[in-house]
Amino acid sequence: MPYLVMKSGLMVFDIARAYGLAALLKHSDEDQSSSPVINDVGIAYAVDFPTGKPSKERLAGNTAWQSLFGPPDNRDPRNPAWNSLFVTDLSPNAKRSKIKIAKEHLETNMEEIITQAQRQGLMAQFEGETLPGGLEPAAFKGSKSITRAQYSEAQTKVDSNNWALACLGGALAGRYVWQRGEIFAIYPEPEHVYFSNWYEIREQTYSERLNYLSISTATAHYSVVLAKAMREKAAGQPGFGDRFSNLVYFSLFKTGNQWKPSAAGQLNLQLLLKLALECPHETAELFEVWEYLFRRGSVQGNEDMAEAITALIMNPSLESFEKHSRVLLRYIVRKEVKTMNLYTDEALKEVMEIVEAA
Repeated sequence: MPYLVMKSGLMVFDIARAYGLAALLKHSDEDQSSSPVINDVGIAYAVDFPTGKPSKERLAGNTAWQSLFGPPDNRDPRNPAWNSLFVTDLSPNAKRSKIKIAKEHLETNMEEIITQAQRQGLMAQFEGETLPGGLEPAAFKGSKSITRAQYSEAQTKVDSNNWALACLGGALAGRYVWQRGEIFAIYPEPEHVYFSNWYEIREQTYSERLNYLSISTATAHYSVVLAKAMREKAAGQPGFGDRFSNLVYFSLFKTGNQWKPSAAGQLNLQLLLKLALECPHETAELFEVWEYLFRRGSVQGNEDMAEAITALIMNPSLESFEKHSRVLLRYIVRKEVKTMNLYTDEALKEVMEIVEAA
């Protein structure tokens, strides 16, 4: 019987809970040899773990579980993921306290959470704990700390079980990039994903980042990095069938002492991943070209290259392809792009297939 995370309508919050539940099951499993699988079943995320044997005792003694939250006696709020998650809490002590509360709640209430997920599914109740502003932009209301003017704003609240799962999942699955007074957050939305496979891909890809023009550029670049990693994993693992459906993203910007939400959206990954897994040779060449263009576009003075390749990936069309081609041609004419970094005929056919299918 699957463990269900019922969708609430808050997209990032729901994705984070699914990853959080998978992590809880994985780290509490007595065997540790199998992996939970996250499936999107429409109204819920179903976490399948038929051979797993979750144990409260196993969880408490699992060093890998402990490491998810930092050193036992010094939860470090400067950890990039946890710091981004609780960014609207200005006090390091408040962040440290919330990390500890999330960990202890999951350990204490593990059996209740798992039982509820199996029997009727985890349904969020919007009362209880304050939902972190760095986790879900739809629930964002402003500063959670009292300012000098003695002013603060309330935020959406959720029950403790779903709050703790979402905090853990957000710290694990959220790819946060801090840049020039902004935070870019990107979450891969699972369609059919083995937790162990995703964790390996996460370790390979989350550290790859550039100087980005915008959240759109950061998302487009990560879509290429992710698709490339999945292509490589599929090449060494026959029968690899993992899929992500979208990249869900949002950005926060700072005004004074407060963080505010900015742009948000989704990037559909289905066509890109389909090509990556079904045409591995051609897409390998394509991804090399695109990664090069993003790197060149991250350098000051080459912003037009970054804008053009971002537009092509985010909104593939004949118009965006034409703009991308014109920009690339200018660099070629000025002899600022080497032949080795240009499209091959086969790679160019893959680009046209994406444009025509969009």
